[in-house]
Amino acid sequence: MKRSLITLGAVLMLTLLGCSSGGDTVSVALSEWVVVPDPASASAGEITFEAENQGAETHELVVVRAESAASLPTDDTGKVDEAGLPEGAFIGEIEEFEAGSSESATFDLTAGTYILFCNIVEEETDGSFESHFQEGMSVAFTVDG
Repeated sequence: MKRSLITLGAVLMLTLLGCSSGGDTVSVALSEWVVVPDPASASAGEITFEAENQGAETHELVVVRAESAASLPTDDTGKVDEAGLPEGAFIGEIEEFEAGSSESATFDLTAGTYILFCNIVEEETDGSFESHFQEGMSVAFTVDG
């Protein structure tokens, strides 16, 4: 009986370990006008981005595969043209969320360089546009193989 309980306990522990969510978790602080991931890189596989809006404005977190923020196509408002990205470059996003709140999303990423950015554009009272991306809300993120 004692041996059966030990075996059962070992099987249960291995089952629970095998069912863990695995992958890396990256905390991402968003504010005017920065995107700060911690850590700045992760291992390939499922990566959960836990985004916290520490700013005073609404923000979002977009994840695309690209070598640099400068290589991303933008429209005349300064917004990244997500439809103009190369096929497969757009990974996903955490839609707009309010200041002081947090959201998360998990993406399966392969080794390479990604850009994390906020793609919100606001029209100002004078008719000009304030692009969060052009204000500096982007950062390179490395996924190791």
